[in-house]
Amino acid sequence: MTVKVVTFDLDDTLWPLRETILAAHKSANDFLASQVPSVKEILSTNKEREVWGQLIEKDPTMRHRLSELRFNVFKNILEGLGQTEQQAEKLSSEALQIFMNGRHQLTLFDGVEEVLARLKEKYTLGVLTNGNADIRRLGIDHYFNFSFSAEELNDSKPSATHFKKAMEHTSEKAASICHIGDHTECDVEGALNAGCKAIWYNELNNEWPDSKGCPVQEIKSWYDMEEAISKC
Repeated sequence: MTVKVVTFDLDDTLWPLRETILAAHKSANDFLASQVPSVKEILSTNKEREVWGQLIEKDPTMRHRLSELRFNVFKNILEGLGQTEQQAEKLSSEALQIFMNGRHQLTLFDGVEEVLARLKEKYTLGVLTNGNADIRRLGIDHYFNFSFSAEELNDSKPSATHFKKAMEHTSEKAASICHIGDHTECDVEGALNAGCKAIWYNELNNEWPDSKGCPVQEIKSWYDMEEAISKC
């Protein structure tokens, strides 16, 4: 079936993420440490990771709501250090804002906007992301007809929820949807299991985890995107 809808993951598909996230995390932590010096003994240590794990264990659905989860990690740690609930909420909100500001200091991969502009003339374009980046804040929302995140759907890829939502929104069958992303399980296998087509975007040059090799087309540049979609 001819591809009519093309959906994209965001992190490590439209832009590289690791250095940006590390810098954003450090900025938020530095702010909290400037307000509550003792927090330095917890942030970016196993103690912090334990808090993340405890909160997810208490409410497994929170793993889909990353902003809320990060806020609650900050709040939990601050209250444990003697801050009142009101103080902890205020500082956590400020720290989360600092993190989100840094999280959006992103540099697109070469060719992203150029290729999206051409693809938009041929296909319905959408975003299916597990992350909390805001395409409106990044000024690229005009390329896309729709966008669904794990926070909105309260579910994460590779679950079929994202892909079914794309089908529902576009009134198209799975076979006419091609999803493109970097994550072998969440993006490629998730899309295939939902009946959609998939392309593995691998600009970061990762290894496919299965010894059988990648079951779909692999591309490492946005400039190869249009040809790959045409072959689906």
